[in-house]
Parts: sequence; structure tokens; C-alpha cells
Amino acid sequence: GIESIDIDSEHIPRNLKNLFLWENRINADGCRGLAKLLQGGDSTLETLYLNNNQIDDKGVGILVNSLQNDSSMTELALGGNNGISFQGEMMLLKLVNDISSIEATLRSN
Repeated sequence: GIESIDIDSEHIPRNLKNLFLWENRINADGCRGLAKLLQGGDSTLETLYLNNNQIDDKGVGILVNSLQNDSSMTELALGGNNGISFQGEMMLLKLVNDISSIEATLRSN
């Protein structure tokens, strides 16, 4: 399995749409590598499957931070990562339910 992912920021694949990395023992270090891919400017990644790895709340935080401004991602699968607690789930929930821009729009009207 893959525990760490080293992505060269000069050679980030620009047309990657789906990435399946099930059961590769990816942990927080691996999430840092994936974050480079997600933050690579013109990310086209739409689905990222990270089921049954070793991702914990720290890894979730890294992924959430890298996805803050990503508009292409439509599906992130993290099932079977037993290190994700309620805290990690809340980070993910805040990512997909960020209503701050909606509230700002309502206040401006």
C-alpha cells in the first residue's frame, strides 16, 4: 500500500477527474501529498475515493483545508477510515455546508 504520496507540483496531472486509492494505508502524510494535487491551481479532480485507509482527524483537516476553494470536487469517499471521529466528521460537514457566503449575500441586500 501507499503510506505517503509525493506529488511534484510542476508535474500535476491537469486532466485527472477520478482517483481511486482504496486500501492503501494512506495516513495524514499521504493526505499532505494529496493536498498538493487538490491545491494545484486548476484542479479538475471530481471524485476522490480514499476508503479503508488510515486517515484520521488530522488527515481530514488537511483534506478539508485543501478543498476550501475547490469547485471541481463533487465526491469525496472516506468510509472505513476508523480514525475519523466526530470532530473529523464535523470538519467535513462544515466544508460542505459553509453558508458564510450566502449569509454575506443576504446581509448585502
